[in-house]
Amino acid sequence: MSGSSGAKLRFAQSLNWACYLGMILLFAVWNLALPSGSVGLWILQTVPLLLVLPGLIQRRRRSYLWLCFILLIYICASTVDVVMPGRDWQHGALLALSLTLFFSAMMTSRWQPSQ
Repeated sequence: MSGSSGAKLRFAQSLNWACYLGMILLFAVWNLALPSGSVGLWILQTVPLLLVLPGLIQRRRRSYLWLCFILLIYICASTVDVVMPGRDWQHGALLALSLTLFFSAMMTSRWQPSQ
């Protein structure tokens, strides 16, 4: 792997972790700290993300690809919520985090060397 693609891969992986942890933290604040949240909804929102965590830790290409598929659910739901009037800031933050994570995970899977 050349130096340039190695730097791109490291940047994408760092961005993956920042957005991934940002989404989990957003769900925790949204559902556990705000009065309108619930523990059941928090579990429902975070479990799909946690399914791919072991593979992300091991940097498996397939886990990044599965993460992209999972993120499509979050992207669709948050896009609908963002355009609805009277929605809070959390929906916009979720859309930004999930889109950024989608593209960085997609590029990580592309730049990662074959295993």
